[in-house]
Amino acid sequence: MYYRTFLLASSALFISACGGSGSDETPVISTNKIPSLSITNIKNDIVKGQTIDLNATVGDADGVISSVVWEQTAGLKVLNAPVNASSITITLPDAQSHAAMEYAFSVTATDNEGATNVKTVSFVARNSMDETAAARILQQGSMGPTLSEIRQAQGLSEQQWLEQQMALPINYHRGYLVKSPDENKFQYINRIDAWWKGVLHSDDQLRQRVAFALSQILVVSDASSNVGNQPEGMITYYDILLKHAFGNYRELLEDVTLSPIMGTFLSHLGNEKANDELNIRPDENYAREVMQLFTIGLEELNLDATPKLDAQGNTIATYGQAQIEGFARVFTGWTFAASETFKKKKRDYVNPMKAFSEYHSSKQKTLLNGEIIPEGYGPEETLQIALDNLFNHNNVAPFISKQLIQRLITSNPTPQYVTRVARVFNDNGAGVRGDLAAVIKAIYLDDEARHFGSVLNYQGKLKEPLITTIQFWRNLDAKTGNGYYNTWGLYNTYGQGPMKSPSVFNFYRPDYQPVYLRSDGLVAPELQIANDSTIIGIMNKHFADLVWNAAEGKTSLSPKLLYVYIKNDMNHLKNYGIESLLDQYNVLYFAGSMSHETRQALLDLSAYFIDNQDRQRVSYLLYMIAISPEFNLQY
Repeated sequence: MYYRTFLLASSALFISACGGSGSDETPVISTNKIPSLSITNIKNDIVKGQTIDLNATVGDADGVISSVVWEQTAGLKVLNAPVNASSITITLPDAQSHAAMEYAFSVTATDNEGATNVKTVSFVARNSMDETAAARILQQGSMGPTLSEIRQAQGLSEQQWLEQQMALPINYHRGYLVKSPDENKFQYINRIDAWWKGVLHSDDQLRQRVAFALSQILVVSDASSNVGNQPEGMITYYDILLKHAFGNYRELLEDVTLSPIMGTFLSHLGNEKANDELNIRPDENYAREVMQLFTIGLEELNLDATPKLDAQGNTIATYGQAQIEGFARVFTGWTFAASETFKKKKRDYVNPMKAFSEYHSSKQKTLLNGEIIPEGYGPEETLQIALDNLFNHNNVAPFISKQLIQRLITSNPTPQYVTRVARVFNDNGAGVRGDLAAVIKAIYLDDEARHFGSVLNYQGKLKEPLITTIQFWRNLDAKTGNGYYNTWGLYNTYGQGPMKSPSVFNFYRPDYQPVYLRSDGLVAPELQIANDSTIIGIMNKHFADLVWNAAEGKTSLSPKLLYVYIKNDMNHLKNYGIESLLDQYNVLYFAGSMSHETRQALLDLSAYFIDNQDRQRVSYLLYMIAISPEFNLQY
């Protein structure tokens, strides 16, 4: 911000001398007082597009005011030239970017003898989200927004909403974990029930959405038999993702590494140093995946996540067998926290693993970028050095930033978008690397995410099947009489389930490219699970939820079945008509992007029903929305 520097004087000394140095003329001293000047304070809640008044109160004790001149010194131009008036009215430009805009104005009061007084006024104008902008950021930043959440966000700026969400207490899923009736231990279905309750009923929706994204990057899965019967450990692992969603990626990486669920899933729990006599070699599984999937990827990357090329135009590998063996040695000597000895294991899938030095490889370890851990280092110190080595590699920022953008905003971010976010990962502005709160803000506040000045025609991403269901369930108060969400076979129905991927490579790869998108150079990760089986399964599930299991269509409810409640929508239709209901659906389910063609199709469907069929009309409208292409795309 630039300010003019003014010299204010309460009096001026004028000396006039005639003749030589012997003149006896008396110096003349001016006693003119500077004008009085004050500016009415500006409130702090200024928004872009607002019209405001700037008022100056002036006076002169020994003369008269000859001019009161306003000039703009900062911000988008609203005064193209100085204005001579005691008060001015200005209209701030509408939002042209997500960023707040600082404005400053100076006012100069001048009296009849030329004395001046100068004051400045400055303020920050922020965006004020209308219902469409609020709906859009909540589509991207929640597990599926409700109408009340959209209305609560209206009037806030995008940054204010993000900061409010980040300030909310963490709603851990462990608190929702309860045993099934007549069971004395936790079952797989109990953690699924807890996950539903966490994502459906938590206020910290942004954290829930980010943790869901992280669960598809730092993957564990109880589809694997080695952790399939550990629901308490699985939910504890998910809570690690919730804990660190706005924390530091380095700390997240350490907690993930020491999780006994991850240690079991990728087999570094119980990993021991080499013993040639017993033909034991350190397990290399986690060593490979922590590099390939959790930190740096397979190829050296530019900051925009495009691959670096050597002089021959080939990609450059990030690591080789020496690094795999080095990191495999790093992850030796760790086992369950409750174990008395390394070999005498006491299984504890909740608490972080602990180390036994005698089973840790003390051999030299080759890491990334030529770093070496010399012989003799113990397991705890070795782990810290190795994780720092991974975390500080240049690939981590673009590799993780791009995947988070893909999971949260768009499948095809521009290189410029990735670069802007990766820079924040490298430095949050205060010299801190890996600050996920700053990274998440950068992702959501980027002009590409907010559609400011974007020239892209391929914005957005396909919604994940679970996300489409969650939004309907959150809006329609989906519940069972007995309070349990006993949803079996999620993977068979949706092609995905929480921490239920078929492998460490998630349900789909971030670079999955259907044949028909290759000529455009675009990817669509979620389409990797959009096969005939899942598409039919998802459509049938939406029909069952929204048509068959609308509670208002039942004379009695089974306590074990899940029902949705559409009475509010029925009342809206009855009281305000179909056009008003579709206006509401446009905001709620389409973030304002419902096309004329889709609206007409919904009107045609509504006209099929007679006047007293409001329940059927609403159910089928919701079902058509659920299977419409526009609803299934997050813009």
